[in-house]
Amino acid sequence: MVKVSIEPKSQAEFIAALRQFAADCGLTMRDAAIEQAALACVDAATFTPPMPKGGGRGLTKDAQRAGNNAIDGDVRKMFVAADDKTSKAAPGLLMNQMAYAVKSGNFGDFRKIMASGHLVGMNKIPPIVRKIAGDQNYDRAFKKAKNYYNTTNIVLSDYGTQGFVQEIKPNHNRIKGKFGGRIPLKVRPVKVPMLVDSAKDLKAYIEERQLMVGSIKSGWLMALLSLPKPIIKGVPKNVGVELMKPAWIKRHNNTIGRSTTNANQNLVEVSVTNTNGNINNIAVTADTLGLVYGNRVKQMRDRFRKHFDDTITATNNKRRIR
Repeated sequence: MVKVSIEPKSQAEFIAALRQFAADCGLTMRDAAIEQAALACVDAATFTPPMPKGGGRGLTKDAQRAGNNAIDGDVRKMFVAADDKTSKAAPGLLMNQMAYAVKSGNFGDFRKIMASGHLVGMNKIPPIVRKIAGDQNYDRAFKKAKNYYNTTNIVLSDYGTQGFVQEIKPNHNRIKGKFGGRIPLKVRPVKVPMLVDSAKDLKAYIEERQLMVGSIKSGWLMALLSLPKPIIKGVPKNVGVELMKPAWIKRHNNTIGRSTTNANQNLVEVSVTNTNGNINNIAVTADTLGLVYGNRVKQMRDRFRKHFDDTITATNNKRRIR
């Protein structure tokens, strides 16, 4: 779990601080609210996973790497490439596949395992299995394997089947669905990883999924861009530009983010919304909202102190000139 060392605040505490901030810094409530809403979008993206170790810094390349690594790790907990000679799990899974094929009388699956040649080059497999795997006479090898695996207990997958996975995506989505869309840390999502035929295919699938990193944060960018510019000291001000920079967030445009602004003499209402901001309970788990309120309160107080100090300095300088 990523930890962020900011004291969470409530909406009520944030609004109270906003009123004080606007009054102390000489801003209208409309402009103060719009400015803080824009900065809240930045904070929301910053405190929404992925984040690097230590928390925060959610707009950095380290955050993108954390997201990519999380996807890579999750997928590799579920799938193993049969031709990955560096995998510790592949030999056992291939032997389990072979056992399942011969015990169920499935010569076609057995032939596929034999034809791939994967087992021949694997380390840490019994000599007899290596001999069977190297036998070019598949009928003879099938009989030997049937005798060898006669008393073997086969470990089935979570779905009661064996065989190579032909389509990774639907199986991946199905497993994620068991956990509400996000697999918790240190959780083993399947009791038996599923075999895919090619490490190249598995790598391509992981890279495809990694392109989604940043999509949730992009909703906050869309909300930010939909806000009017606040007028600060008579000049329209660009606020939250740091959220507009990361290319891995900007590349997404399918997450809906929006804002509403309603301001008159009696009422000021500004809201920002990210339709996927809490997908799979991601924001609740990270306490994103509390951290955003907490950081806005902290930053407004710091900003007022600087404004106050600058005012005192300017006044003292005028007195010296006189």
